[in-house]
Amino acid sequence: MDYIETTDAELLSESWDELRHNRDLRSNFFKDLSHIMLTLSQLPLPRIGSWTIDERGVLMLTNRPLAHHFHSLENEGILTNIPRHSTYTTTDAYYTDLLACHDSRIRNQPNSIISEEDGFSQMANLFTMRGLLSYFTSRDLRHGPFVFNLTDLHRGNIFVDSNWHIKYIIDLEWACSLPIEMLAPPYWITNRGVDEFKGEELQKFESACQEFMDIFEEKEKSFPSVYGSAGYRADIMRRGWKIGNFWYFHALKSPKGLYNLFVQHIQPIFEPRRDNRFAKMVSAYWAPDAREIVAAKLLEKKV
Repeated sequence: MDYIETTDAELLSESWDELRHNRDLRSNFFKDLSHIMLTLSQLPLPRIGSWTIDERGVLMLTNRPLAHHFHSLENEGILTNIPRHSTYTTTDAYYTDLLACHDSRIRNQPNSIISEEDGFSQMANLFTMRGLLSYFTSRDLRHGPFVFNLTDLHRGNIFVDSNWHIKYIIDLEWACSLPIEMLAPPYWITNRGVDEFKGEELQKFESACQEFMDIFEEKEKSFPSVYGSAGYRADIMRRGWKIGNFWYFHALKSPKGLYNLFVQHIQPIFEPRRDNRFAKMVSAYWAPDAREIVAAKLLEKKV
């Protein structure tokens, strides 16, 4: 365990708002973050999951992949139906279980539905997310590689020096092995929530992501090639950004954000207009008892 000396580093959040437009500082940060992401993903792992240490001190990849948002659901008493010792050797099994967590939230979280229209929309969006899984994910990557990923990285747990070189990262409890196609630029690099990108703010974010991916691609060239390519991970990241799986994966990972991300970024890829009849028609296929679930949730609100 290291003691962090604040004389040589401070939290990135302390200076981010004021200095994030400084291109040199931002470039230093993007380079260091890319280096960390590439280092952690250099060695392929055998499965999707989290590390545990047994009584002999042996490190093993035998725990389910821990994710902050879904752990919070369990703290609220909402089942995720992912047992502690569940790991995954295929991406689609993992993605399907994440979608099932969203189903469980609708069924079991108090006030998960605020109106009939809201309930039908949530169900229709989830049903459509399942149907779009094969579009946003790569069949070639179904069996890996899986790589170590810092899933809860943000301005409040990264320490940097005065030049924005990364010195320390804390709060690593949510790090786990995930599909390599989930590597992506941080959503917070333009100071917005992941479901807050519209119009000019979206254009700024797209520009910042391109800047990050350019640096990531250049940095990868300094690493030993993996799978016969010097730009393997950058190519996957760019392909994912091009088809929109940045938004799809963030929707998968965010029980509260899926609705907005679907409406703002996923559905418009296929149909820019949102027909009011869509939700009521499609929601019926979410589950045979979809109508009953909505009615019961609205009745709970009245009690």
